Amino acid sequence: MSKVNLMSLADYAKHRGCSKAAVTKAAQAGRITLIDGKIDAMIADAQWKANTRARMPARAARDEPGLPAGMPATGGEALPEGDGYWNSRGRREAAEAELAELKLAEQRKDLIRVVAVETVWAGLLAAAREHLLQVRARLAPLLAAESDVFKIEQLLDAEHSQALQLLSSADVRNSEGPA
Repeated sequence: MSKVNLMSLADYAKHRGCSKAAVTKAAQAGRITLIDGKIDAMIADAQWKANTRARMPARAARDEPGLPAGMPATGGEALPEGDGYWNSRGRREAAEAELAELKLAEQRKDLIRVVAVETVWAGLLAAAREHLLQVRARLAPLLAAESDVFKIEQLLDAEHSQALQLLSSADVRNSEGPA
């Protein structure tokens, strides 16, 4: 069994490259554990990584005056792999911006909801189906008495045109589908 190498809070602060106050604060918050007022660096490093949110050094924030304090200056580059907070925040901001663009396009009538299109088309197809199913009942008496082939073709053509006109009369932009 290896011997545990304990160090003072000041020594651990030097080891971490941070202030003694930051180490004290982490210990008081329970993010790292103390053993008789001292720190086992190996255990504390693992606890620090698991329990403390990563932040950029203050110098990096000063180098980029347009950025909020503590926000990494990436210069358009991808964020480091270990910086999960900023990656997550960037993805969330991008998603919110995309949703806002979609909402604006919908309000400008440049975009319509799929549900509205489906609702309108379902109604139009049902009406066209009913119209086509009634063709036989409407035309049978007329065609039975008709012997002129040209007249029969005209009657059939008129019925088919009416059914197709139902389908082409869709105005999805002005119809209200479910929100």
